[in-house]
Amino acid sequence: MKPVNIIGIYLLLAICLLVALPIWIYTCNPFEKQLLNILVYIACSGGIGGTIYCIRGFYQNLGNNNFKMNWTWWYVFRPIISAIIGVFAYFMIIGGLMSISNSPDVNYSKSVMFYCAISFLAGFSFNKFVEKIDVISDTLFSKKDTD
Repeated sequence: MKPVNIIGIYLLLAICLLVALPIWIYTCNPFEKQLLNILVYIACSGGIGGTIYCIRGFYQNLGNNNFKMNWTWWYVFRPIISAIIGVFAYFMIIGGLMSISNSPDVNYSKSVMFYCAISFLAGFSFNKFVEKIDVISDTLFSKKDTD
């Protein structure tokens, strides 16, 4: 089997797992703590966003005959990193470090679907999300000017 086919199968399995896991959690409710269920939903949403982005890049590069095997690890790690980033996007919004609007008076719906959508976007737009984290980090950890 060609390595490019293995990448395609991996991405297909990843998206299937990321869709099936929240459904299983919802129907079986294996965790006593509701927070764990919510974190699984949010992580899978971020992972789905990142995996969809990978699949898009995969078929575009294959279709344009410019697929490069040196990007293999990007295809492997992007869904995993996107799931983790999705959870941290949730933590940053809940913790008040990140806002979605320019207005500080916005009252966000606290539904799980809202946070799953944000997690999906963070996973899909990973680079833009990391840029936002850089801005937050610079603001939090910059040295104050003393005159």
